[in-house]
Amino acid sequence: MRTGTARGIADLTAACAAFLVDVDADDGLLSVFVPHATAGLVVMEIGAGSDDDLLDALDRLLPREDRLYRHRHGSPGHGADHVVPLLASRP
Repeated sequence: MRTGTARGIADLTAACAAFLVDVDADDGLLSVFVPHATAGLVVMEIGAGSDDDLLDALDRLLPREDRLYRHRHGSPGHGADHVVPLLASRP
């Protein structure tokens, strides 16, 4: 699944379900890998404002002011983007 360059939350449910149908799985464990340094993977309810609440909370925890980060190349706030996976990813 390609998510583009905009910050946000992507619902992977349909893609995971389609994959399981394609491989004819009826039992087991699905591993999902996010191959980028500025992405995280969480299990959460979306809709009803939860996704926006998560983004707002991350913005409060990790302000997008470049002067706060040593990693400053790219778009404004990119340094914060590299810290998000440390907070958002769960084992």
